[in-house]
Amino acid sequence: METNATYILQIPEADNNLLHALAKKFGWTAKKQKPQHITRLDKAIKSAHEDELFETNDIDVLMKSLKE
Repeated sequence: METNATYILQIPEADNNLLHALAKKFGWTAKKQKPQHITRLDKAIKSAHEDELFETNDIDVLMKSLKE
């Protein structure tokens, strides 16, 4: 049983046909992946993991930080 490896390549759009031709010739699979959209929730979770939390007792400061 042969194992497969997954690679992520960034290539110019002009070379897209070349990549697909090579993939077909060698029996590889080439799929285009949509760019991942990072949501505010994802950013908040990342900040929590990196201990970059925001703390305040002033509602005005809190509201201002939410608008940024």
